[in-house]
Amino acid sequence: MAQLQLAATDMADIKPILQIEKNSFSWPWNRVSFLGELTCRQACNFTVKCVDSDNRHQVIGYVFCRLVDSELHILRIAVDRKWRGRGIGKWLLRRCTDLASGKGATAAFLEVRPSNQSAIALYRKQGFKLVGKRPHYYTDTREDALVLLKNLKEDL
Repeated sequence: MAQLQLAATDMADIKPILQIEKNSFSWPWNRVSFLGELTCRQACNFTVKCVDSDNRHQVIGYVFCRLVDSELHILRIAVDRKWRGRGIGKWLLRRCTDLASGKGATAAFLEVRPSNQSAIALYRKQGFKLVGKRPHYYTDTREDALVLLKNLKEDL
């Protein structure tokens, strides 16, 4: 029986993260972007791994965020397609917001494409609310970004 494990992201996780990224986004981050986040002092990055009976670890999801003063900024979150719909994205979001709240953050922000209805549904279920738009934010399609906010004080 496979177990799921949540851990801080490290260099060994980058290769499978890049594959999930490529399969999840039409405009994926590159290796340099992820490596930059690993060295950022404000970053809090987590990886979910499936651990099988032979103790092999497979990266199946990740989240990259930054804690800046009293705000958590969720920069990137994805789950391998084969593992979606099992609560892993919810788990990652909860871990980030709990950690940030414990460090004094009062709000969490993220941007999402209006066309990404499954992500929007997840974020809304987790308490995120629409607070604005960034016109033509996504350079590949010129699509706007929806700016979502979660009040972390409400979770206390």
